[in-house]
Amino acid sequence: MSAEKPYRLPTNVTPERYELKLTPDLTTWTFTGDERISIHVHEPVREIILNAAELELHAVSLQTADGKVREGRVNLDAENERATLSFAEPVPAGGGDLQIQFSGILNDKLHGFYRSTYKGADGQDKPLASTQFESTDARRAFPCWDEPAFKAVYQVTLVVDEKLTAISNARVVRENALPGNKKAVVFADSMKMSTYLVAFIVGEFEASAPVMVGNAPLRVCAVPGKKHLATFAVDIGKASLEH
Repeated sequence: MSAEKPYRLPTNVTPERYELKLTPDLTTWTFTGDERISIHVHEPVREIILNAAELELHAVSLQTADGKVREGRVNLDAENERATLSFAEPVPAGGGDLQIQFSGILNDKLHGFYRSTYKGADGQDKPLASTQFESTDARRAFPCWDEPAFKAVYQVTLVVDEKLTAISNARVVRENALPGNKKAVVFADSMKMSTYLVAFIVGEFEASAPVMVGNAPLRVCAVPGKKHLATFAVDIGKASLEH
């Protein structure tokens, strides 16, 4: 890490794939998360530095290619929005899986993983949670290498109330019913991309009828009672994707 650029992350460890599970609570405006990051360690290290802001990291472990599991110690740097994960023994060069359990808040600042409301048909405020990660706010939703150069694949799972809709970058692979009137919405792997392109939203939504653009179905989602306003967005989306 350059002394002149303390805000830049080291490149001795890089992410390759994130498996990210988030459980937002639209009543308390909080969320919990669990992620497994497949990483490549380019040289032996005793610490791994990545971005985290307004998050609490509860447990960290690293399984290396030899099957050995190392527990990590966390030091959060709020000013520079970084987390340093320290290990008692050197982490060897090669592949590894980094496991992190964490929690955070659904903020009201319109960045990161944030909360919002809309007026329902009954005139009451209805909750939703959405994301805005560009340019460097993915770190407010999950610990990550939050610089555009650190591209990786993302597999997202959202655990939500069974009546809610969960949306992310990729298609839904399956939905699993869970106790407590919850469901886990599992999405397919994304393309390899930067953190600021990751997106998810949770709330009550209605989807327009699918319009095929090549082999991909295009839908536009709206809050209940507003689906009829999606026609223009569908037309523009279709024209944009075709050209």
